[in-house]
Amino acid sequence: MAVRAPRLQSAKPLTLSRWWTNGYYGQPIAFVDQMVLFYAIDDGLRFHDFTDYDNQKCITSQVDGIGVGVIAGNADMHLFAYADYQNPPIIHLCQYPSLNEMKQFTNGAEFEYSALQFSTTEELLSLSTSPDYLLTIWNWRSGIKLAQCETTKKTLIEISFNPNSWYDIGILYRDQINFYTCERRNDKYVLFERQLTLELFNQTVAHNQPTHQQTKTKQSSPLRVADVIRRFPSRFSFTLVDSTVGMDQGTSLKLVAFDSENEDAFQTYIDEKIELIATSFCWGDKGYVFIGTDDDSLIQILLQFDREKHPFRATRFAEEEKFKSHGSIGMFKKICLHKLGLFCAGSDDIVRLITFENQDGTLQEANNVNDIMELNANITTILFNQSYNNLFICSKQGVDIFDLVTMEPKQSTLIPVALGKIVDIVFVNPSNELIVTVRDSGALEAWSINDGSRKFSTHIDNQTISHIVTSPILPLIVVTSTTGIFYFFEINTDGFRLIHRLRVHSNDIRCIKFNPHGTILVSAGIDNSLFIIEIKTDQILVDNIFQIIYRTDLDGEPFALDLDDFEKQRSNIEYDDQQQREYDDEHIAHRKDTSNETRIIIALNTKTEKFGRFLIIDFDWQQYRENRNLQTSSTNESYIDYFINDTSTKIITKTNFAIHDTIEDFLITARNQLITLGGTSLRMCRIPDEIGKLGKLISVEPQDSLAGLPSSGGHLYKNKAIQSWIICVSQDGIISMIRASDMAVESSIRAHSLLSGGCYKSAWSVDSKYIVSVAEDNSIVIFQTKSAGGLTPRMGYSSEDINRKMKNLANLVTYENASSALFENIYDRFREYQTKFQNVNMTPPSAPKEDASWLQLKEYEATLQNLDTRLTSKIEIRNELERIRHELHELMAVNDSREEKAQLDRREFDLDSEEQERQRKERDATIIKLRDETITQNLIRLMKREIIKQQCWDSMSIKGRCIEGIINPYRKQTLPIVVENYPLLPRSLDELENIRHIIERRRIEIAEKKLRRQILVDSSTGHDVGSDMPSREEPSALENEDDHREQTKQSTALLGSVSNEFQVDTSILYDQFELYTHEQKWTQIVLLNDLIYKIKEAFNKEFETVHQRKLQELAKIREKNTRIKQINADLDDTSPIWEPDLTEKEKPLLLFEVKDNEVKVERYYTPEQLKQLEEQRLNEERRREQEKLDNWRERGLNDMMGGVLQVRREDELKKEIPKPTFALEKPEDEWTEIEKQAYQQYLQKVKEQQEERDKLRKVLIAEATKINEQIQENCEAFEQVLIQLHRRRILAQTAVIQEELKISRLIFALVKDRLIEQLEETYENRSQILEDKIHELELSKRALEDSINIVDNEKRRLKADDTFDKQFPREFADVPSALQDSLKRLLIKRPKLKQPKTVDEFNPYSSRQMRLLELEFDKMQIEADSFTNAPPNIVRNVWERFMDFRKRRSELERELRQQEQEEVMIKNLKNLREGELTKTNVEFEQIQNLLIITKDAHIDDMFDLYVQIVLKQGQVEIESQPADLPPDQYRNTDVELINRHEVENLNKSIIESANLKIRQMEKTKGVVNELQSMKWEKEKLTYEITDLKQRAQDITFLKVTRNVQEYLVCPNDGAFESQKQRELQMLEATVEKMKQRFDDQKTIKDNEIHKLQQDNSSIANVTLAVDEALQNANVNLYERKNIIDRRIVEQSKADQQDRIRQVVRRRRLVDLAKAQAQEVAYLRAEVERLRMKTFPALVQIEH
Repeated sequence: MAVRAPRLQSAKPLTLSRWWTNGYYGQPIAFVDQMVLFYAIDDGLRFHDFTDYDNQKCITSQVDGIGVGVIAGNADMHLFAYADYQNPPIIHLCQYPSLNEMKQFTNGAEFEYSALQFSTTEELLSLSTSPDYLLTIWNWRSGIKLAQCETTKKTLIEISFNPNSWYDIGILYRDQINFYTCERRNDKYVLFERQLTLELFNQTVAHNQPTHQQTKTKQSSPLRVADVIRRFPSRFSFTLVDSTVGMDQGTSLKLVAFDSENEDAFQTYIDEKIELIATSFCWGDKGYVFIGTDDDSLIQILLQFDREKHPFRATRFAEEEKFKSHGSIGMFKKICLHKLGLFCAGSDDIVRLITFENQDGTLQEANNVNDIMELNANITTILFNQSYNNLFICSKQGVDIFDLVTMEPKQSTLIPVALGKIVDIVFVNPSNELIVTVRDSGALEAWSINDGSRKFSTHIDNQTISHIVTSPILPLIVVTSTTGIFYFFEINTDGFRLIHRLRVHSNDIRCIKFNPHGTILVSAGIDNSLFIIEIKTDQILVDNIFQIIYRTDLDGEPFALDLDDFEKQRSNIEYDDQQQREYDDEHIAHRKDTSNETRIIIALNTKTEKFGRFLIIDFDWQQYRENRNLQTSSTNESYIDYFINDTSTKIITKTNFAIHDTIEDFLITARNQLITLGGTSLRMCRIPDEIGKLGKLISVEPQDSLAGLPSSGGHLYKNKAIQSWIICVSQDGIISMIRASDMAVESSIRAHSLLSGGCYKSAWSVDSKYIVSVAEDNSIVIFQTKSAGGLTPRMGYSSEDINRKMKNLANLVTYENASSALFENIYDRFREYQTKFQNVNMTPPSAPKEDASWLQLKEYEATLQNLDTRLTSKIEIRNELERIRHELHELMAVNDSREEKAQLDRREFDLDSEEQERQRKERDATIIKLRDETITQNLIRLMKREIIKQQCWDSMSIKGRCIEGIINPYRKQTLPIVVENYPLLPRSLDELENIRHIIERRRIEIAEKKLRRQILVDSSTGHDVGSDMPSREEPSALENEDDHREQTKQSTALLGSVSNEFQVDTSILYDQFELYTHEQKWTQIVLLNDLIYKIKEAFNKEFETVHQRKLQELAKIREKNTRIKQINADLDDTSPIWEPDLTEKEKPLLLFEVKDNEVKVERYYTPEQLKQLEEQRLNEERRREQEKLDNWRERGLNDMMGGVLQVRREDELKKEIPKPTFALEKPEDEWTEIEKQAYQQYLQKVKEQQEERDKLRKVLIAEATKINEQIQENCEAFEQVLIQLHRRRILAQTAVIQEELKISRLIFALVKDRLIEQLEETYENRSQILEDKIHELELSKRALEDSINIVDNEKRRLKADDTFDKQFPREFADVPSALQDSLKRLLIKRPKLKQPKTVDEFNPYSSRQMRLLELEFDKMQIEADSFTNAPPNIVRNVWERFMDFRKRRSELERELRQQEQEEVMIKNLKNLREGELTKTNVEFEQIQNLLIITKDAHIDDMFDLYVQIVLKQGQVEIESQPADLPPDQYRNTDVELINRHEVENLNKSIIESANLKIRQMEKTKGVVNELQSMKWEKEKLTYEITDLKQRAQDITFLKVTRNVQEYLVCPNDGAFESQKQRELQMLEATVEKMKQRFDDQKTIKDNEIHKLQQDNSSIANVTLAVDEALQNANVNLYERKNIIDRRIVEQSKADQQDRIRQVVRRRRLVDLAKAQAQEVAYLRAEVERLRMKTFPALVQIEH
């Protein structure tokens, strides 16, 4: 059952307060006083007062965690300003030395400021960074923002006020410099910007980039821009403008319209121009600006914005040869102007002084350069103090001062800083008055805790330092290097003293710590080794003081280490909280002097396990002392090398525990308790009591945890003085104070800002008074702790013991490269062994290395011991080997004396069987390795082959091949004609779709153009009558055919290529005279590419036809060769037969097949392949044996047909006639008559057979000859076909090249158009900018005029307010007259200004003297206001009233002077604006002219087309020699040279053609006479034609009636008469019908008229009745008017309605009558027309 570990008592309050901050690494400095400078550090500002150079005073001002950005100082007014890193940032203005904040400036940046600077008066400048890049000017006295504007959005190099005028500001960028002028417009200020690019001042051409002409002539001489301009004058607006005085001539370049004849000039200018990169700048005294560049050039510019050009001088200070070989030295990294000259700091860490000749009104000429100071660190900046008598040089090494009065540097550095990064920091015990930092470069520095000043330092050479650790009881520090070397330093009042050096580890160290009593030092290295070094300061020898007593290997990579001293528990009895010994802060000092046990815990990372490990090592001091006393009592040596063997003793006890949580650091708080840190969580873990069990891995489980630290990561620190507190320092710089009792975070404080990189290392003093932390940027922060309890150090030693140990340590001898005692002992033993080996003629071992680590020395010592114990055995073995070697030599001599067959191999004598077996295995392994490598290489080659085949063969839609001529090498020894086809890649679907889309669009354009032309023609002939249209249809068709023929002919002539020869469609191409727009050119390029593809396809079709013919010819030849082979067999002719076939070029697939005869080496078969071949051979043998067993087909053929299916005559004649048997058996004289006759018959048959054979031979020979002639004829015919194909190939290639040439010209035209458009756009943009600038200058001019009026009004107001002389009597009326007179004299009296101090005689700026006078005047005015200067018998309140009165008058006078100065400044600005306005107007007109020229050039280039025309054979077109070019420089590079024999042959053919022409002319001489007679005949016929034409014209003008025309059309008179009769009958019938219709209509109309008459009669009757009724009504009306008035009204309304109806009816009847009358008129007209139609009329025919 696990028991809960005891808790510590509750902690008493602990607070932290920042003590000081330090850390200089080359950051900019500023001055707040003549002898006080400051700089930004981490989260504050550090001030250095070096009034007393030997006793400097340092002050640190904190900004409470908001960070410090850029800074600025004003030494005259004792002010300083800094910008913080808030969001948004704020500029703080403070006063020195009170450090009180005066004002805050806001709304000047969105995220961060990049620069701050004070002017010489009352202005403060600020510049923000991305994204706003705002330039803001403030009045720091009033806090008013004067002006603000946006600047160029580039990285800032430097910014500065003009020291002579705060109205001018300069901002330097990498490639340009911007000048801003603050102008007053009415009651506001406006910043006016001017930009000057460094390219304006560039007059050099690169040396390492040769021009086009230099490449040809192999020259490398440098070119100047002037040479380029003079070589190509048409490229630039003018050649040179001399703008400086001296050797350095300034140039001003301006690019004008694009010139197509000088493309090389533009490319040369662009490629060879060196790019100037600015590095620093400074203001001169009278309008000068100095700019330094990275190529060691100094540019002086005389600012004259009202002039066309700025005079400048560019001087290079680097030597030419040195610059070419080594490049620039960075001479002008930072420049500052001084009365003595220009001080410049270079990248080579050398400060130089450049002096100039005094030339008033002109640019300064440098006459000397001197090196005044060289540093070993990287210089960051240089600047002068306020009096310009000291030069302050800031570098990574600190701040150095160069005295400009004595021209010598100060002996000591003002702010000394070592180079390198601080890797660790510790307190020096026991006094805790110093802090020691160590840098990776080997520098050790001691800093005072009181003020942070550096007391002393030292350096460790040739080592990279990684850690430092200090003894808790002694002023002893241990420094470790990355090579595992431990340096032991003793610190005293004089500095560091090295007392010992020991290499412990072979590599770097991960962790290193002392135990609380300082008796042992434990280190763990990256080699996974752990060392324990005992520190015994009571010894005399250094080797006995620092002695390694234990080493062990770790099972993982160590990353954390902690150890503590405890009293050893003699039993494992569990205890509860009451039995646990309680630790209290006030009782720690009562511990025992010695501890019984030291527990060491190492945290390991294991690669094989998912979790880490805790290795616990318990060191038993009692066992150790007992064993050591036993060893030391048995020896009398001064140096005792005691080493603990943990296997034989019980001093060391090891235990492993598992870690399942991620931890970064841990601390031991009790023997069985520790606290771990992981992320933002703290865990309190209990260590189990199972000690010494390495096999069983038990986990360390957390008991309590705290999640919620302010930040993750970091380190934990504890202190024996106050064990109830733990401090956690995170990586982002937050210190958290944690109570160990309840794991609660009491408070947190930020030690470092995020900009400093966070915390890197920290330390807590032994007496718990101070905490120190180091940031990533080497800044050091000290915190002082305050606790309610006592902070007594818990060393466990008395003062006498500590003093004795320190005295013993101080008495040690200083280390001077002495060897360690261990090395000396080992080296002495080596000398002894070396003597022994030399005595027995054996090679001794190598000597030990002095820089070897402890483990290496121990291993070497074990090696020596091993050699010593086995030396006798080695001697015996060596003697035995000598005997065996002698016997082998004898056996080899015997073997050499025997025969060659009986001799053994020499290798049998070299090595034994085991060695031979080893060599055989090595050989087999080598063979296998080589075989694997060969297989791998073969696979690589196969893969490359497949890739190449896929890309160059498989992916081709038409594969490349050729056709060779069929030539018999036995008859004709000539090379065959070879014709290749065009290999083509398949076009993608997107390409095809794009081409189809373009072709369709082009066809639509053509159709639209044709239709538009047709519409235009139709509209022009629209006035023709309709009768003329039939006669014009046929001529229109003929004209279209002629146009088409003419267009075809024109396209053939002006197409620019011979592509028409391949029957490809060129009608969709644009005419070369129509390519005006970009769209047309791009479309033409696509169509030309498609045309090239089609030309190649057309040729490939012809090629394929010829190839098929060759295959047919080859088949015929093979067929005929079969017959020839048979004839040769019949004739017994063994001559070879020519059998042509396709070559590899004609059939490329043969290249992919490797034949056996092509392999020149023996083929290697694998065992599998051999087995397969053997199986194939056996199968073939079995098949043949089975065929031989029973082949009935072959047996039947032999038995029945004699082995052949057909009997040939040639085979029969080959058979010999057998002789008779008697001729073979008997002699001739024994033959009988019958036998003789038989023999004669035999001879006759033989003769006949021979004659048949001769006849057959002749026939076969003739047949073979005929077949060969046929083959030859076929070959020659195919050769002619191939020649024609070859010509077609040349023609196709010509067409392709011509089309590609057109594409190249089109691309060139497109690029040229694009360049012209860009140039035109540039001019338009520039024109717009100038137009805006003109508008702005006009506004500025008007605003300046208004400002002058305002200033005048203000001056008049001030002068009107100047009534102090009149007000004085009234103001001091209560003062006696005598005293009034004294006061008035003091009022009128002006303080006498003293001469400026001599300390400012080095200031190069003239305005500084005026500023000093103003400051001196203010100081004297303050002294005069003192009551001691008051007249006697005056009352203090009267004197104060007088001082106030005098101050108001002084303020009025000062305001008046300021208004006058401002008026002068505004007038100067007005004159400047007028000059600029004039200059800008002139430039605007020039740009407009250039824009017009460019547009004209664009239009000319659009219509000035390149037209490609195919010239006839013999025609050559070359360019004429330019008039301005000498003959020796004229080169016809575009002319093609022709062989002289070809020209002579051409001349001969011309002469022969001329002679033939003369003969033809003589032959045609007689024809001329005939032509003359025919001419007369022609004239006669011409006259006849004229007469006939006149008669035809008369006939044409004859008035022919329609009847005559019809008569002329009819074939005969009968047809005409019948036609006329039919027409007459039809006319009569029509007339009858019309009459009948007319009568019907007349009857209808008469009826209607009669009806209308009746209606009219009725209406008349009604009218009469109405009249009578009206009369009666009138009588009644008058009679009864007064009686029935109402009834009369009603009756009148009824009458009105009735009358209205009558009127409407009458109106309708009238309209009807009019309509009927019109219809009658129409009918009459129709009758008249029909009547007139029967009569014929003559019509004039229009011609």
